[in-house]
Amino acid sequence: MTFVSSRYDVDGNGIMELPIADGLKEALLNCGFSRNRIFEYTADKLATILEIDPYVANLVRAAARQ
Repeated sequence: MTFVSSRYDVDGNGIMELPIADGLKEALLNCGFSRNRIFEYTADKLATILEIDPYVANLVRAAARQ
């Protein structure tokens, strides 16, 4: 797993409110993502960073748009 940032605010980053699996939330938090930061990366790059399938990365991005 690649770390995007070592600083993140778990309460204020919006990840915990996403309608996705807890494991994905944990992976996003561990890599320093916020809800808005997800859109700085393509689904393919997000999949590479999180070490997940690109299809799942697209689902994460769709959930973050809601």
